[in-house]
Amino acid sequence: MPEHWLISTTAGRDLRRRLAPPGPLTVGRARDASIVLDDRSVSRRHATLEWLPDAGAWRVINEAGTGGTWVNGVRMSSGVGLTLRAGDSLRIPPWEFRLVAADGSAAMADFGAGDGASAVRALTVPDAATLAQHRLVLLLGAAEAIHRATSIATARQALVVHALHATGFDAAVLLRAAGESAVEVLAAAGGAGAPGGYSRTMVRRALAGEATVGDLESSAGSAIGESLRRIDVEQAVCVPVHAGDAPGAALWLESARRRPDGELAEAAAVAGALARMAGHAIASLERADMEHRFAVEQQLMFAGTVHALIRTIDAKDPYTRGHSDRVAAFAQLLARAAGFPDDMVARSYLCGTVHDLGKIGVPESVLCKPGRLTEEEFARIREHPSIGHRILADIPHLQEVLPGVLEHHEKWDGTGYPGRLAGESISLLGRIVCVADCFDAMTSARVYRPARPVGEVLEEIRRCAGTHFDPALAEAFARIPPAALESIVAPPAPPGAGGAG
Repeated sequence: MPEHWLISTTAGRDLRRRLAPPGPLTVGRARDASIVLDDRSVSRRHATLEWLPDAGAWRVINEAGTGGTWVNGVRMSSGVGLTLRAGDSLRIPPWEFRLVAADGSAAMADFGAGDGASAVRALTVPDAATLAQHRLVLLLGAAEAIHRATSIATARQALVVHALHATGFDAAVLLRAAGESAVEVLAAAGGAGAPGGYSRTMVRRALAGEATVGDLESSAGSAIGESLRRIDVEQAVCVPVHAGDAPGAALWLESARRRPDGELAEAAAVAGALARMAGHAIASLERADMEHRFAVEQQLMFAGTVHALIRTIDAKDPYTRGHSDRVAAFAQLLARAAGFPDDMVARSYLCGTVHDLGKIGVPESVLCKPGRLTEEEFARIREHPSIGHRILADIPHLQEVLPGVLEHHEKWDGTGYPGRLAGESISLLGRIVCVADCFDAMTSARVYRPARPVGEVLEEIRRCAGTHFDPALAEAFARIPPAALESIVAPPAPPGAGGAG
């Protein structure tokens, strides 16, 4: 299991903290916080870090700090959590941190020997339109590769590979700060991989937004000349790679041979143009990645809420325990057996999970009655599809399954409820869940009858095709291998269990 470190990348605020499981760890201005950030703009309890042992990751929760909590430039809502990855930036203004994993997933390297500012010459990188014609062809090819990248990692690798090709240098490395005296290697190309060291001043200037070059001959006798000599580099270029409005990384290029000043300046211009292109592409990919991660987090929270509600219904009556989970599994099997696409299979499973949520509005005395229901009691049971539909109607994630929730007790011949719909007037999800729901009911024990065998219930479904069930779906369900169904059917009911059908 890797060690995780939270490392400040804020100038003048050198802070490194090892995140030790199991947590939770508090972040804030309070003296008893696990990570104390002594600044008035930081709340006393600003954020919490909790360890997720199954994922081997830390999760940050914004505790409504006045200055906000930001992950990769995206502000988190109050009370919202997000699972962090190695390399993520965490901002609690005025602090900026980087999460680093110590197992090599985020490669670390110390800066090269210190060097003087006098040995570094700042450049103004010209616009790509002023580059020589042969460089433009390379830039266009590089731009296509960078913008074709579908992940942050491939965009970074495309940048270093094409920077190497376009400049003719020996090695190219993409770096970002990991504290005051270390850098993180994000991508590398050429030679044996990442160089063994870098000019500290050049990298720092690039991370501050300034493109620079270093030359061993012209800087002989200086600190930068000594650092280039030590790592066996004749010339080096370091340019910023912007993430939004601020530099997020530095592109380092090195060469073991010397080239004329004009050629060196042109190489720096090409590197700068590529860095600008890559910066835009990477920023877009990072935004898309954050949107996806927040969406996944919301889906997980939503799923947890739904299952908590289902467990509430299960707790009312031992008979109903696991019913929704089994109906979801049977509906999924049926959708696959009928040859529906993956999105319909997923919707069938979700609809099966929530189909009986409306029973939360049915009195427990009716749900738990140990015996057959009166007409009045059955009328209350018949309300549960409409109740479930009303409960779930305003939840965006569930709009596509609402028809199935409302119509899973409709029958093919029009004798079902609540709308007495018939045939294909019943939604496809309603017809799928109807078969799954009835199969689970018949293979589950009631206090007034035992569970029926799977083979017998399959014959019953065939017999009711065209009256109770969609004929095509009944036939598809009957084709499912009995062993697959047996693995899902309800275990024997506990002694004294009741349950309304």
